[in-house]
Amino acid sequence: MDKEMLKKKLHEQIDALDDELSLQMLHDAAVDYGKLEDFQNELNPEQVKRLQDSIQQLDNGKWKSHEEVMKLSRTWLRK
Repeated sequence: MDKEMLKKKLHEQIDALDDELSLQMLHDAAVDYGKLEDFQNELNPEQVKRLQDSIQQLDNGKWKSHEEVMKLSRTWLRK
């Protein structure tokens, strides 16, 4: 699907929405997406690489839950 068709479909979906909460959530997501692009443009290449590496680790299942991190942090504080 090309860009113009995507825009058309998106406009149709927005026009079909009658729920104010859904419209507000879509608006907020669009605004936040714009902020993310601005944020990414401010990062230096090393920061972008570290962020991409972190996302890749997450995608590969290499992450710890909040509870695990809290347990580990308690052991670090005792050293």
